[in-house]
Amino acid sequence: MKILDFKKATELDKQNQTIQAALLCYYHYKTTDEQIFDMKGIQELFSDAGFNPINSSRVKKSLIEKKIMRIPKGLKTSLEFIPSVFQEYEQQYGILWNDNETINSESELIDESKFCGKRNYLTRLIQQINHSYANNCYDAVAVLMRRLFEIMLILSYQNLGIDDEIKDKSGSGYIMLDGIVKNAINNNTLKLSRIKTEFDSFRKVGNFSAHNITYTAGIKDIDDIKLNYRVMLEELYNKAGLMEKEDI
Repeated sequence: MKILDFKKATELDKQNQTIQAALLCYYHYKTTDEQIFDMKGIQELFSDAGFNPINSSRVKKSLIEKKIMRIPKGLKTSLEFIPSVFQEYEQQYGILWNDNETINSESELIDESKFCGKRNYLTRLIQQINHSYANNCYDAVAVLMRRLFEIMLILSYQNLGIDDEIKDKSGSGYIMLDGIVKNAINNNTLKLSRIKTEFDSFRKVGNFSAHNITYTAGIKDIDDIKLNYRVMLEELYNKAGLMEKEDI
């Protein structure tokens, strides 16, 4: 993936310099496998991406204070990702490097003409959901639907500038989905419609498939929630500011 494509896919222009630095380091890791970064290299990444020079000391301090990166043992002038942040980036952006893998799907469960084409990783998730549904892999469908639901909630909080409300105590990651749902239901800034009363059912179906040893999902488990799930998706796509965005 070219750096300009990564900029577009992650909407890097809209991020502050701290997040830009973190995402550019993640891009560098994905293209080189290098996991240790220095500020000279980060400056070069900003230049390669077409950004203005940064204040290296300030950005480095911010990356550490926000618990995105840390100083590796024995390498005082370098930085490395905090593992939980790196895992979050892998979940959210790693899929961008899989674009050459074709997923055969035709809106079997979720309308791809409406919900795909906003962000690459969302498109890939929706295609996987539809493909799994078409091939009777209902546990996979349930888990992926839960994941998409969680991502859309987080993107909605981020778009409204209130994602600190669902951060963990360290401030470097997000709380568990059940905590996010509890906050969302009563959040006056998010202002959800009555569909919020169904949020726990989306979470539970995915949880059963992911964690219950003897449970296996069937088509009825998915069909029973698919209409409300579609309503939820449209509302959260709007809250996340995605419905009017051009295709990526």
